[in-house]
Amino acid sequence: MPDIARDLGQSVVWCDKVETGIQPKRGKRGMASRTHQTLSDLGADGTNSLVIPQGLHDFADAQVVMEHGQQAIFHKRILSSAFGVEFYNSCPCLGYIIKGEEVFITPTGEEITVGAGEMVLLPRDVFMVTNFSGSDGPLEALLFFFDDTVIREFERQSPGHSAHPTSRIGAYKIDHHNSLNGFMSSMIDIYKTIDGTRELLHTKLMELLFLIAAEDESMRLRSFLHENCSDSGKRNIRHLMREHCTHNLSVHDYAHLSGRSVSAFNREFKRQFGVAPSKWLIEQRLTRARDAVLSTDASITEIGFEIGYESTSHFIAQFKSMFGTTPKQLRLEQL
Repeated sequence: MPDIARDLGQSVVWCDKVETGIQPKRGKRGMASRTHQTLSDLGADGTNSLVIPQGLHDFADAQVVMEHGQQAIFHKRILSSAFGVEFYNSCPCLGYIIKGEEVFITPTGEEITVGAGEMVLLPRDVFMVTNFSGSDGPLEALLFFFDDTVIREFERQSPGHSAHPTSRIGAYKIDHHNSLNGFMSSMIDIYKTIDGTRELLHTKLMELLFLIAAEDESMRLRSFLHENCSDSGKRNIRHLMREHCTHNLSVHDYAHLSGRSVSAFNREFKRQFGVAPSKWLIEQRLTRARDAVLSTDASITEIGFEIGYESTSHFIAQFKSMFGTTPKQLRLEQL
């Protein structure tokens, strides 16, 4: 069974282990209280997907510069290597590298290498992976998140926004520009030491978009923003689960991605599927495990870890409860 995080090669809500079905305690921001964790730890774990920007609050090496809703600016500084960390953007993001080099891998397998002074635009509603090697020092970056309010205002104020290509833009890199580097320097020198208001945050995000449009390919930026502006707050649950059920996300994460509260998501999910989402997710993951048992030579421990079980014995017990046999017995029966 393919391991997306390892095979594709990060930045972010920490996902619950599937065997418990228990949500972690949430802090005042609604996220799990895991500030002792670092972003480097995620690649070492390899079993969790991350939702950003929400999950960035959970890590000591990602700090808020300014934030209001999904409009946000974060400063991250990763001290050691982080390989194979899978993340999901709930809104479009621009990452600017201050120091170091980060490699972003798209769902199609394209690698985008971004170095100091360069930036990358990342679309919403897709899973991606990043790699960073700490051999040459820390990775330092700024992350900017744009909601529909910013995008629609930029479209209104920016001429020529009605022309959009038929093919999707997807993630793309923006090369070094002096004016953009000056803007980023001001973010570090000024705004990290003050509490920015909602109005200031909105203004800085708009300024950044206009600077990119002036220095880079303005039509490409407009097209990227246009295809990443959502039309509706709520997403179709069946489509969402079909698209993302292979990722080890928690019920809380799926609720957020669907645009619903956890209670509303649970109610609507049970109405459509006839079971609670936690039970459905366990069944889907155990089905993936059965397929892996029959089609690969991976060890039982590896397969259990792949679908989110840290305890092999617990994985085997739930597997037997669902299929009436252990993974090892099933494999031997097929020989």
